[in-house]
Amino acid sequence: MNAPMVGSWSIEVKAVKPFTIHGDLYYELHVVKTDDATGSLFAIKVPQHAADEMPQVGQRFTASFLMGQVTQLKAI
Repeated sequence: MNAPMVGSWSIEVKAVKPFTIHGDLYYELHVVKTDDATGSLFAIKVPQHAADEMPQVGQRFTASFLMGQVTQLKAI
């Protein structure tokens, strides 16, 4: 399953890998959807400006998507 074109997911962070592209900070997050009973792991990339804080393992967020890209990461 890929990230949705439009919409949001409730997620729990399982791993965080910061990285940069042309000097801009991103977070590669390995997450599970909290409403998915299968526990499938997904990797999503979040630009620093879309997150209020650096994500940490165990935190839960709502990830908002537009055109398959994370536009907001909000703690829940």
